[in-house]
Amino acid sequence: MRSLLDLVLIDLYECNHEKLLDSEVIKEGMLTAAKLMGAEVVAVSFHTFKPWGVSGTVTIAESHLAVHTWPEYNFAAITFETCGQMDHKKAYRFLAEFFGSKSPKVTIQKRGFMDTYEGEIYYKQEAG
Repeated sequence: MRSLLDLVLIDLYECNHEKLLDSEVIKEGMLTAAKLMGAEVVAVSFHTFKPWGVSGTVTIAESHLAVHTWPEYNFAAITFETCGQMDHKKAYRFLAEFFGSKSPKVTIQKRGFMDTYEGEIYYKQEAG
C-alpha cells in the first residue's frame, strides 16, 4: 500500500533547558532538519511565549514541520507531516541531539492510504 503522508511524532524528554527558550535558535535547528530530510522550505513562522516556550512551523513544499517547547518540563514536541520520499531519520536524530534530549521517543504513522481504505466514516459532507 502506498500512503499519501508520513506523520512523524517526536517527543523529546529531558532536553537542554536553554535550547527550549530561544525561537531564533530553534528556527535554525528546524531549518537544518528540513534540509537534512531533503525538503523544500517555502515559509517559516516562530513565536516565543511569555514567560517562556516556543511554537513554530516550517512550511515545506511537501507539507510541514512543527515544534512546541515546554521549558518548564524540559520537553519539546515536534511533528513532521510529509509526502514524498523524505529522510526523516537524519532529521529526527539531528533534532534529538540539537535539543540535548536524554530520552527521545519517535512514532511514525502512515496516513491517507491511496490503494485501500478500511474503516468507519465519522463525518461525510452532505451534497447540496
